[in-house]
Amino acid sequence: MTNEAPSFETHLAETLRRVARWEAPPGTGILSAYLDWRPQATGERPGVRSGEIHLKDRFREIEASLGVRGPALESFRADADRVHAALAELDPAAQGVAVFACSAAGLFELVTAPAAFENQVVYDRYPRLYQLARFLDEYETAVVAVADTNTLRLFVVRGERIREVPGKDEDPYNYQMRSTSGMNEHRFRRHVEQHRREFAEEAAKLIEQLCDREGATRLVIAGDETALHLLQQALPHQLTARVAEGRFHIDIRAGAEHVRRVVEEFLLQTEDDQSQETADILVGEIEEGDLGVGGLERTRAALEAGAADVVVIDDAFEPAEARDELAQLAARTGARVEVVREHAGLRAHGGVGAILRYRFAG
Repeated sequence: MTNEAPSFETHLAETLRRVARWEAPPGTGILSAYLDWRPQATGERPGVRSGEIHLKDRFREIEASLGVRGPALESFRADADRVHAALAELDPAAQGVAVFACSAAGLFELVTAPAAFENQVVYDRYPRLYQLARFLDEYETAVVAVADTNTLRLFVVRGERIREVPGKDEDPYNYQMRSTSGMNEHRFRRHVEQHRREFAEEAAKLIEQLCDREGATRLVIAGDETALHLLQQALPHQLTARVAEGRFHIDIRAGAEHVRRVVEEFLLQTEDDQSQETADILVGEIEEGDLGVGGLERTRAALEAGAADVVVIDDAFEPAEARDELAQLAARTGARVEVVREHAGLRAHGGVGAILRYRFAG
């Protein structure tokens, strides 16, 4: 029996926890780089990546700030060389890259993502982890099943990437020719209904296997109404909680890019709704004086005590260093980070807070 590779989300969460434990040795620093690795499609230099330009500029600035000699300069130069070598070997399909490096401490972690990061390169005592935590919060893997009564097409959507995987297909004309021989209309209809149920059951098994293999947190089903009704009945109970609510109009012959656009819009809206709901819960807990704290100092104290379960951060919260500090503390203590945008209640409590595991008096 072989062990399956962990899902992308699991790999990302494990990387976040590992990096959060690091601190640069005295006199050195940790390089944290987030890069938009998408090639430009237009402009004077098509194909050039904005992340590559930003990285070169920041490397020059950081090196100039470290003086002419010393352990920090030696460590940084070694880090820069290793980063350049790693980027030269990247999968060309990568949209975003995050790198954390400190040769003096033996740290080197690289993450390739199916969506771009905001360009940021920092050399500091601690790793900058907010962007990675935000990406983990907002990122979902979705399986899309487009079905009619005799065809199932399956897609996996991750960020800006989509791929189609083998589904199930039967030729309806051949099926009809096989099935009508010697049957009256009543028997034929019964046979068709039984065939459709069996097809839906087989399709549900394929969907379940794909969701488990890909670590999908969301399942989108679309297509013929009769087929979808049977498919929803056949899905195992543990999958029903992942099924997206609402109607999705995707033709059985739709191209992959159309499927991605439909699902991307839904996932973005779903994530926004969930983050708003989490912020609502936090504000309620703060105002009731129960399992919630607001403001930077109390949130930091709750994290340091291990009392924070979910840290809620306004994406516009400043200073940026404080966001990174909270993300690092959250990763160290197993707290989840939820990023929210434009929530008036959260901003009234300082733009940051934590839902607690237990009452905390600190």
